[in-house]
Amino acid sequence: MTELERYKAIYFKWHNPLCNYAMRFLKDRQQASDIVQDVFLYVWERREKLDLDSNIKSYLFQTTYHRCLNLIEEKKKINLTNSETLEHLNKKYEPTFQDEAETMLRKERIMKSLRQLPPKCKEVFVLSRQNGLTYGEIAESLGISKKTVENHMVKALSILRNHLKTI
Repeated sequence: MTELERYKAIYFKWHNPLCNYAMRFLKDRQQASDIVQDVFLYVWERREKLDLDSNIKSYLFQTTYHRCLNLIEEKKKINLTNSETLEHLNKKYEPTFQDEAETMLRKERIMKSLRQLPPKCKEVFVLSRQNGLTYGEIAESLGISKKTVENHMVKALSILRNHLKTI
């Protein structure tokens, strides 16, 4: 039996049992399968140093076990880092009452400025900025040209900019 044939025989005999074993620790079929693939790749790369005939079962299970533990440790470190980062960011950027008050005032200023727009100009602006319609869609729905929509938007933005500067 050639080296490759022995390796294939070991692979087909132990692949599924090792995946099931890894699943006990990882609770994720894909990760378990990835770990087992890595183990078999490791065995293949070191086939000249390993005795594939003696106690390969023990070697495969021990290697799988240690790879699973390493992955679990990595996940813990990543989760800890992410939770620390999130906690830090939440504390740093947690909106205060003053932030919320400023946001409400800003929204009120914008609404007040919108009320200053001529009716058609306001309608075009709302369809574009709040409803997300394109100029072509607005032109079609209002029965006006695309150029007229562009002119209304230029006028609306100019009025809003000037009005918001003075507030």
